[in-house]
Amino acid sequence: MPVTHLAGALCHPTDCTLRTSISQPIATRFNEYSSVSYPRDLGRVQVAERWRRIKECNYVPVKVANTRADLGESLVWDERSGVLYFVDISGGRINGLTPDGEVDCLYESAARIGALALTDRGNLIFTEDASVAIFDVPARKVSQHSASVHPRSTYRFNDGACDPQGRFVTGLMDEALSGNTGALFRFDWQLSDQVIHDDMALPTGLAWSQDGHTVYFVDSAARAIYRAEYLIEGRLGAVTLFAETPAELGRPDGLALDRDGGLWVCQYHGSCLLRYDRHGHLTDQVLMPVPCPTSCCFGGPGMNTLYISTARYDMTPEDLHHYPDAGDLYAIRPEIGGVARYSFKE
Repeated sequence: MPVTHLAGALCHPTDCTLRTSISQPIATRFNEYSSVSYPRDLGRVQVAERWRRIKECNYVPVKVANTRADLGESLVWDERSGVLYFVDISGGRINGLTPDGEVDCLYESAARIGALALTDRGNLIFTEDASVAIFDVPARKVSQHSASVHPRSTYRFNDGACDPQGRFVTGLMDEALSGNTGALFRFDWQLSDQVIHDDMALPTGLAWSQDGHTVYFVDSAARAIYRAEYLIEGRLGAVTLFAETPAELGRPDGLALDRDGGLWVCQYHGSCLLRYDRHGHLTDQVLMPVPCPTSCCFGGPGMNTLYISTARYDMTPEDLHHYPDAGDLYAIRPEIGGVARYSFKE
């Protein structure tokens, strides 16, 4: 389905939410006294007291591309070209969903490509294992590359985004799960790096408030979304807990911010997206037809569409039989649109 023609198909508000049965979406009423249906590996979870204030979720995810990514991540919308970029981390690919609905592989690497962002020249800054590089989109080649920030091969950068000053921030993690050895790194136009926050286990999503004064970031292993003042020189002020996501709904992953200051978060192994208001109160839940949503970003005309990447990483043949669409791209049309992300200044 062409990206530019999604409006007619996407998620007109209804009084139902998505329940999954094998791979088929089924509309079902959701209210504060109902139980919530998830993919079969998660079972049924009774709505706890903390869910009582969540309003009905009125969006049914629509599949926009059959990408079958092993570990789809780091969605980026390019308003100038109308291309939706994303990576497949374990597949080592940078892909683009074109306006006519074609999936184009722009770059392929033997390394793990974890994070992606636009530059002010229409290129892409991305991570390869524990280093950062600039990809020249017209030339389709890497034009600049940093040194690796860690000697061990199990370490790699995960998600990332650009700050209001045009610097790239990305989280380093250890796939060997060595504890809180991860950190947030900031890269300038020369691709020089500096650690701005450490003592993290699994850094994932990053997002800045519309005024640029606040940064939100995720430690997936801690099931925590943190908030901090972001100083103009690229340092963090006091870090506080913004929200701890429910244990029965997997772990938080990618983030996207809407125009009301609401924060959308993908729940990996939770088969859903959650929305928190600017005060950290849980307001919405969108159920997904696959178990592992990974990343989300606003895009499309008026920044009114929320795109969602998913994964099939580590799923068994039986899992894939039940969820053959795992790894594909989806979208919803929330009531409140999003804000554009910052670009890297080359």
